[in-house]
Amino acid sequence: MDISVIVPTHNRENLVIQLAESIKRQTIDSTNYEVIFICDGCVDNTVAVLNKLYSDLENWNIVAIDQSGPAKARNTGAFLAKGKYLAFTDDDCIANPNWLESILSKFNNTAVSVLGLEGMTFTDKKNVTPLTHQIENLNGNPAVPTCNAAFKKDIFLELGGFDESFPFAHNEDADFAWRMKERGEIIFVKEMGIYHPPRKEKLSKLKTRMKILESEFHLYYKNKVLYKKYRNTSPWRTIYIEVFLYHQLRMLKHVLGFFYKPKLCINGIVLVFSWWINLIELLPSFLKKENYYKKLFA
Repeated sequence: MDISVIVPTHNRENLVIQLAESIKRQTIDSTNYEVIFICDGCVDNTVAVLNKLYSDLENWNIVAIDQSGPAKARNTGAFLAKGKYLAFTDDDCIANPNWLESILSKFNNTAVSVLGLEGMTFTDKKNVTPLTHQIENLNGNPAVPTCNAAFKKDIFLELGGFDESFPFAHNEDADFAWRMKERGEIIFVKEMGIYHPPRKEKLSKLKTRMKILESEFHLYYKNKVLYKKYRNTSPWRTIYIEVFLYHQLRMLKHVLGFFYKPKLCINGIVLVFSWWINLIELLPSFLKKENYYKKLFA
């Protein structure tokens, strides 16, 4: 077994089928890879649908666990994996037909110091709006987004996989990637393509997103040297300069570009100002969290 594809999924019975079908269409022989779906606390029909369509396929596995977050789900898949390499993607993505072929070819034709790969993740820009979620990684990202990444299994396990103690599904990928980079190389592979379609989100859900920035303090105090090397001088600068100021101003400019769609434009403006207000309201909580993580990693 060359490659184990690991997919965490949570209540996305329709989206995950699109991904599964794209994995079925890979250009390498189906005996060279396995697929492991980790259903993370799914309460919809995801488990039943996956079992109905794919449980009879050789080397396709559907595993249900209690809801624990994507870090736990990915680790569970990695510990069950039989492949030499671990390929990670998300349940709202679609893999290019040569995705696994590109991973295998690159690992087989690079120096032994290359321990991981990050692929090109692209989206459909004409369908991107202020209320959609998508990931685009066209030239490489220091955080190595796990929607399109592959690692040598032995090194992954040696490093302990993803840190499951992060409070939100945010920064556990950066933490792992930075630790792996201290051991060897993670290189960007353009041919290793994943399509991440823009996915509509509810305004009510997006408005609460800023709370995930608590993870910046976890990441910083766990390893200050790596944080300063790969991200910023401090989590405060990341949150209140990079996000509060620069990101939000870019977001506002993007939102105003939808003036020809008044409802969408207004919702986008509401979202930007909600994030600004939320980040101000979160300041006392962030001060407490900083003190907590400072003591935790002292």
